[in-house]
Amino acid sequence: MHKKEADKIAVASKESKRVMNIFLVVLAVLFIGATAFSKFNPFEMLATQGEFWRFITQDFLLPKFKNWGTLWDSIAETIAMAVGSTGVSAVIAFLLAFLGTSSICRLKSVNYVVRMVASVLRNIPALVWAFILVAAFGIGTETGVIALCVSTVGFLTRSFIETLDEVAGENMEALKSTGAGILPVISQSILPAALPGFIAWFLYCIETNIRASTILGMVGAGGIGLLMNGYIKQYNYHAASTVIIVVAVVIIGVNILTEYLRKITLK
Repeated sequence: MHKKEADKIAVASKESKRVMNIFLVVLAVLFIGATAFSKFNPFEMLATQGEFWRFITQDFLLPKFKNWGTLWDSIAETIAMAVGSTGVSAVIAFLLAFLGTSSICRLKSVNYVVRMVASVLRNIPALVWAFILVAAFGIGTETGVIALCVSTVGFLTRSFIETLDEVAGENMEALKSTGAGILPVISQSILPAALPGFIAWFLYCIETNIRASTILGMVGAGGIGLLMNGYIKQYNYHAASTVIIVVAVVIIGVNILTEYLRKITLK
């Protein structure tokens, strides 16, 4: 073997290359099957790009808007929906999490029921809850808040349970070995260690719920989404584009703020 050949480093083994090739073939087959089943023609989409860009440049842009007071009120309503629903959900999830973790609650049946309910609530999108609640209670901000609460309780309960499972263990056993009761163990060991994780998940849910509440508003659950949907139905695309741009700026700002707060919390 030549020295140059001996110095070569194998980037990937033959087995890895074979697996990658099989994966690409399976992916291509799945894509072809999905497009055939859904009757989606990517070439037709490319052929209609001209009409899309004509709509964006002529009908959608440039933004034009007059009712700035209504816009800011809707933005404030959307943020209030997200913060309020997340706050209520965090309290409920905090209580349920202690029942869902086996480190604290020794009743396996209770652990199972709490985790199962949280999984069901978490895996049904807030938009589905909004459709159900709008049909039951009508259009309004309260409907949006309830829809966000239902899905957020499920998400935060599972997240808080995982956080408790991570911090419980050695610290908990060490305090128990000294004869400490369950309440001192929770207050002096588990909660201080879990609090940064709780706050991080809480801030994350505020961020995601602001985005979700925008979508919920488009089905009648109040907030900025309801205003944007009204402009779209009126074919006032210039005003709708202004709302979309403002929403994007607000979400980016909230994202930067929550990321900064998470870094401070986890230090």
